[in-house]
Formats: sequence, structure tokens, C-alpha cells
Amino acid sequence: MKHPLIKKFLPHVVAIVVFLVVAMLYCQPALDGKVLQQSDITNWKGAIKNSQDYAATHQGKYPLWSNNLFSGMPAFQIGGTGGSKILSIAHTIMTLNLPEPVQFFFLACICFYILCMCLKINPWVGIATSIGYAYATYNPVIISVGHNTKMWAIAYMPAVLGGISLILNKKYWLGAVLTVLFTGLMVSVNHVQIVYYLFIAIGVMSLFYLIKFIREKEFKHLLIAGGLIISTLVIGVGANAELLMSTFEYQKETIRGGASVLKDTTVKKEESVNATGLDKDYAFSYSMFKSEPLVLLFPRMFGGSSSEEEVKQESSKAVEALSSLPPELQKQLPPPSYYWGGLIDPISVGTSGPPYAGAIICFLAILAMFIIEGKYKWWMLTAILLTCVMSWGSYFSGFNNFLFNNLPFYNKFRAPSMIMVIPQLLLTLLAALCLHKIVTTEDKKTLQKQFIRGLMATGGVLLIGFGCYFSFNFLSSNDDALMKQVRSMNQPQLTSYVKEYVDGLAADRKGLFLGDIFRSLGFMVLAGALIFASIKKWLNPIVVALGIGLFAFIDVALVNKTYLNEDNYLAKEDNAAVLFANAKDKEILADKSDYRVFNVANRFSENSTSYLYKSVGGYHPAKLRLYQDLIEKQLGKQAPSQSVLDMLNTKYLIQKDGKGQTVNYQKNEGAMGPAWFVKTVSFVKDADAEMAALDSFDVKGTAFVQESFKSAIPFQVEFDTASTMQLIKNDNDLLQYESNSSKNGFAVFSEIYYKAGWKAFVDGKETPIVKTNYVLRGLALPAGKHKIEFKFAPEGHLKGAKYGSIANILLGLLLLSVLGYFYLQFKKKTV
Repeated sequence: MKHPLIKKFLPHVVAIVVFLVVAMLYCQPALDGKVLQQSDITNWKGAIKNSQDYAATHQGKYPLWSNNLFSGMPAFQIGGTGGSKILSIAHTIMTLNLPEPVQFFFLACICFYILCMCLKINPWVGIATSIGYAYATYNPVIISVGHNTKMWAIAYMPAVLGGISLILNKKYWLGAVLTVLFTGLMVSVNHVQIVYYLFIAIGVMSLFYLIKFIREKEFKHLLIAGGLIISTLVIGVGANAELLMSTFEYQKETIRGGASVLKDTTVKKEESVNATGLDKDYAFSYSMFKSEPLVLLFPRMFGGSSSEEEVKQESSKAVEALSSLPPELQKQLPPPSYYWGGLIDPISVGTSGPPYAGAIICFLAILAMFIIEGKYKWWMLTAILLTCVMSWGSYFSGFNNFLFNNLPFYNKFRAPSMIMVIPQLLLTLLAALCLHKIVTTEDKKTLQKQFIRGLMATGGVLLIGFGCYFSFNFLSSNDDALMKQVRSMNQPQLTSYVKEYVDGLAADRKGLFLGDIFRSLGFMVLAGALIFASIKKWLNPIVVALGIGLFAFIDVALVNKTYLNEDNYLAKEDNAAVLFANAKDKEILADKSDYRVFNVANRFSENSTSYLYKSVGGYHPAKLRLYQDLIEKQLGKQAPSQSVLDMLNTKYLIQKDGKGQTVNYQKNEGAMGPAWFVKTVSFVKDADAEMAALDSFDVKGTAFVQESFKSAIPFQVEFDTASTMQLIKNDNDLLQYESNSSKNGFAVFSEIYYKAGWKAFVDGKETPIVKTNYVLRGLALPAGKHKIEFKFAPEGHLKGAKYGSIANILLGLLLLSVLGYFYLQFKKKTV
């Protein structure tokens, strides 16, 4: 035990073991072979199945185009398209290839512990606070619904911050290696929004350090640190250039790239339309009330979750009121939903759970403002306040509209509430720095004044909580709308019944908030008592650190069990049942021709259809803008245009039940097949005219083309009744056809138009693709027999692959250098 290497590495080994054991115990069902029932992962499995099937027959290479969603779309945001092998191996090492969700919590613990070590925080404090960060309530909440990439990105955030902190503290070489590696890993998991939010926090930190270095006249260090931080972030991001540049090119054509070209789509609110990003109303859905960030301290201040049973039925005032109503009215009223905060609006429908950081973590973070050094606390406080204001979104429109219109790329993201991951990180870091100062300070008496001031500030925050409790009405916008609707009926008895139910909901919510105020106070008292014992030197510092860590874990774990528990797990075969073909599916799949399927029961919010078929529908948050237009104007109608279904080669209309099982289907005899010659091309003025023409038309006879594409049809189109068009090969990124016509004709292909990547070749000669019928591809074909090829080779992907290779070489060299360094250090100590 006295060997210096053992003494040095023992706490780190203990940390790894503790993190692993806690994660395994917390996720026990996963070790028993069960899997989480995650709706988003089920959707992802359906979305990626076509790409996986392709990879299985193409030596592991994934396609760039997917055939199975929205009649075809780029696969960049689905998975498998590009990436660094170095980072892939590093990710496997960092997660120990543990099963999900065990690996999420383990990885978050490890990365926060790395941050603590970079800041020279006591290892036992690092262990205690790392667990607090990993198990903060937002993490189990997003894991329960399947936001895996978001969780990986959240897990890597602290390690990126750790690398940058080393650079700022003149540990240039090691800091550079860690920053490159963990930036690359964070970006590689493909959740750009979390990366963006961390970069905002890094920007705030950099500004404060810039001022500090200028004041201290450390200009040399300023230049070195600034250059290293920028270059390492660039290399880390650049290692993922293949994915990022493909995505950047793709997003321009998606709903995140700007408003629709259709005039009658953009008349909702002129100020909400954005030419280069999301519609502002859509982007600001999931905005938090101004007081709502306090859920970091009081988890059910706004009711907790929209869907979970926050109050047991036997003690619920709402359930009691509902059960006393006439049976026919009980059926008409919505079931109790306890969340009533800002995340309810015409676009968003609530939340799966609160971003609770933990009462003890928040308490220590408040104390930190009076105990730790200014170089840490002020930039973190500024970043916390800034991101909380940004989380208000539409509820603080002046400031957030300015950011939306001026902050680069900010208008590409929705759900301002997601930025609360930054306060979650920084509050835990403040807590770690505070606890470190408390347990390592030799002269404990010097902490007494700061501790008392911190207690007073904590009391102030609790008073704010009580002030909110006494001023809130605990009613959501949905409750107000319901009462308004009932009162308009002018039926006093009905109004009385419904009001009794709504009052019961408010009483339940009020009880939740008050209970959490006293609950948080209780945990803060426990932590305060341990700190007081430390200041008085009644307890060993390690005991204090680990004791606080244990209580902090219990604190969040008791809240988390509502959102992630054994009920979230299923046997593998039960969880996968929704994706397997039943008897009805097998009847359809017996048809080996090329066709698409449309799930009319659940059109655009599921991908189980895409698991088995080429689907007209699907689910994806970044679908192509032109296809979204088609959904809004045609496919989303109660009775979609038959002509549109035919041109999309929709051969089967299916119905799925609530469990995702196909229960019925109807064959559409009018499906046009993969391609056909038309009798005539009708030129239209603009996009609106083109879309309107799709309401009802002769798909076989006419193709609609905007006048801007007129030059791509260099001859008078004629029609040969004996003409033929045959699909020879559909290999995702490569389509091959053979055609024969005695006349100059125009062919329509039932494939989605995407200008950034698809190229057409007729007998080996590139030919311009004509945007046809608003969403399809068309080609002008001269008379005769032809071999036609469509090849998908987007420029962004090709350039990204080149730049990514350069960045990965630099990344590899840096990693080799660190291995060499540790080897030399080891040799020195063993000689």
C-alpha cells in the first residue's frame, strides 16, 4: 500500500469500481437480460433497418440514402453514415461496452470524475459529485424515452470542459489531448444541439478568462491557451467532418433550413417565419416559465411529469373528484395530468419529467458562491443565469427573439428547455469545488463566516420557493381552456362538476410542490449538518465527502424512480414484437415487386412500418422541407389525394393497432410503380401552382413541372403507347433503369427529389434532373433505348470525408503521443 503508484492510482480504481457497481445495481433489470421500452429507440430501429440491411450486403458500409422513410430521404441523421474509427474504438473503451442503460450512467460518472481530476479536486469528492451528476433526474428521464444520443453527449460534456480547464491552467499538452479526444467523442454521438449548448458555456468561460489574463497581463499564456483551445476544438469537431458536413448540407433542405416556399404556408405569423431556420413558434415550443428553472431544486414545483402518476390514486384529490362525477362525464374528461408548466402549448404537450439537479447539489452550489475562488464561480454563475433565461424561450421573447435572429445556427434548434443540461453540469461542478474546499481546508474556522452567509442565501432561495407556492394558481393552459369551454355551454351543473375536478388537480399539484419544498429542505439540512461537523472537525473529511455523496444519490434516486424503474423494462422478445411481421404483414411481403406502404392509422409518428416496408410515412424531426409540404397539403388530409398516393407508388394502405401490429390492409391498384412515361408535361408558374395541381390529376397522363426547369426539357414531349420503363436495380445510393421509346419522352420516377447529391446519367452522360410533381424526379429522354442511372454522391459528404481524414490523422498522432508519454513516465519511475 505504500508504493507511490498504488497510492496514486488507488482512488481512481476505487472510483471506477464504485461507478460500475452503482450503475449495475441501479440498472439491475438490464443485467437480467431485459431491455428498456424506449419509444424513440423503437422508432430508430425502424428507421435504420433499411440501412442495416444494406450494410449486411455491402461489407459493413452504410448507405447515404434510406428508402424506407418518407418515400426516401438522406440517411445522415438516421445512423451509420460516416464517422471516425478511432473515436468509435475510444467510445467502446470509455463505456466498457456495457449494456444500455448501464453504460450511460457509468460514462457520465467517469467523465465528470475526469473533470474533477483536471481541476485537482479531491478524488473522494470527485466520486461523490460524479454520481450526483450522472443520476440527476433529467438523465433517467431522457433515457426512459430513448434519447440515447443526447445522453451520450451529456455524459461527455464534463470531460471536454476538463480538457479546456487544463489548457487554461497551463497544462497545455495533456489539456490539448483531452480536449481533442472528448470533443471528438461528444460530437461523434451525433447530438449537435447539446454540443452547441456546451459551446455557449465554453464561450462564457473563455470571455471571463480573457478578461482575467488581460488584467494580469498574461498575454503569452492568453495566445497559447486561446490558440490551443480553438485548434483542439476544431480538430475534435473536424474528426467528425464527414457526418457534420453531410448534415449541414442536408439541413438546408429540411424543415430546419427555413420556411416553406409555399406562400400560403407562411402566413401564420409574419414575425414567426425564418428564412434560414425553423419557424419561431415551432423552435420555441417547450419553453419554460420564468420561475420554472427552480425545478432544479424543487422537482415537482410544476407537477413533475405529464404522463406519470405523480400522486397515488388513493390520495389524489383529482381522482376523488373524478370518481364522484356521473359516469358519462368521467369518460369525457381527460385523465389527471400533473405537469402544468410552460412546456404545454399548441405544439408541445408536456414533459416526461423535470430536470432536477438535486437539493444537496443545489445547496452546495449556493454555498460555493461564498466559499470558492472567483475565477470559477463568476463565469459559472453567468452561464447558469444566461442558459436559464434562454430556457424561457417564448416567455421572454424580446431577448430570445434577438438570439434566434442573430446567434449563429441558434434558429436550427427547438425546445429551449433542453439547455437546462448546462445548469445541471455547472451546479454540480460548483458543488464539487465547494465540497473540495470544505474537506481540504486545514483551518476550518476560516470557513465559518462563508458557511453562515451561504446558509442565509439558501434561506433566501427557500423563501422564493414559498413565495411561488403562495402565488401560483396551479392551473395549466389546458385546464383554463377546459373551464372556458365548459362555461361557454352555460350549464351550471356541468361547470360545477368540472370545476371540482380541476380544483382537485390544483390541490394535488399544490401538495406536490409543498412536499418538495420540505423534502429539499430536509436533504439540505442533512448536508449542512455534515458540513458543520466537518468545520468543527468532528468527522473525517473522507467520511463527510462520501456521506454527502450518498445522501445526494439517495435524494435524486428517490425522485428518479417515478421516471425510470422496473416497469420501463421488458423481455427482449416482448420489446421487439412491434417490429416483427405478423400474418397480415407476411401476406403483403409475399409481393416481391417494388412498392410502398402507407400506414393510414398512424401516418407520421412511427417507424415500425419502416422496419418492414418502404414507407410513405415515418417519423423524423428533420424531414425534407418539400416532403413536409406534401404532408401538410396532401398526405396529412383526412382523405389524402389518390393521385399523390399513386405517384408515390403506394400499393398497400395498412392499418396498425395501438401496439404497432398490422391488423388490416387494402391493395391500391392505381400504384404507378417505380417509373413511367407521361403523355404531356404541364408547366406551372410556381410552387403553389404545382402543389395545387396535385389535388387531383391523371398521374399517367400528366407531369407538373415549374417553369424554372423548362430548359432541362430541350424538346417537345411526345408519348409512345408502346414505351417501356423498367427498374433493374435499387441499391439505395444507386438506381438503374432501362427504357425504350420511339419518341422523345418525359419519364417520371417515383423517387424523392433532393438536389444536394443525386445525379442522373443517361447512357453514361450526365442529364439534369427535373423536379416533378413537387417532390419527384423527372428526366427528359430522347427517343430510343437507354440505360439510366441515379447516383447519390453528396458534395458535403465527399468533402467531409477528406477533411475528417486529416483531423483523424492529427487525433491519432496526439493519442500516440500521450501513450508514449505515459510509457516514458512509467520507465522513469521503475528504473
